[in-house]
Amino acid sequence: MAKAKKKESEFDKLARLIKGESEDIRKEMHAGFAAVASDTKELRQEVIDQFDHVDTQFKEIKTDIRNIYAELANIHRRLDSLEEQGASSAGFSKEIDLILGRVSVIEKRLGIKHVASK
Repeated sequence: MAKAKKKESEFDKLARLIKGESEDIRKEMHAGFAAVASDTKELRQEVIDQFDHVDTQFKEIKTDIRNIYAELANIHRRLDSLEEQGASSAGFSKEIDLILGRVSVIEKRLGIKHVASK
C-alpha cells in the first residue's frame, strides 16, 4: 500500500520559508561583498595612483630645492670673493691718500702750483 502523503505542518512551512529567505540573503550578501571588494580594489588603486603622483611632485620639488641650494652656494662663493677684493682695495685707497698728501707737500716745497682738473 502506498503511504499517505504527510500533510505539511506549520513548522515545516516556516522552515521552508526561512530556508528560502536565508538563501536569498546569502546571495545578496555575496553580491554585496563582491561589490565591496571591487570598490576596495578601485579605491586602493586610486590611493596608489595619488601616492605616485605626490611622490613624483616631491621628487621634482626636491630637485628644485637642490638646484636653489647650489645656486645660493655659488652666490655665497662669489660674494666672499668680492668681499676679499674689496678688503684688499681698501688698503689701496689709504695708500693713495697718503701718496697724494706727500705729493702735495713736495709740490709746495718746489713751488709748483697745483691746478685742479676740470
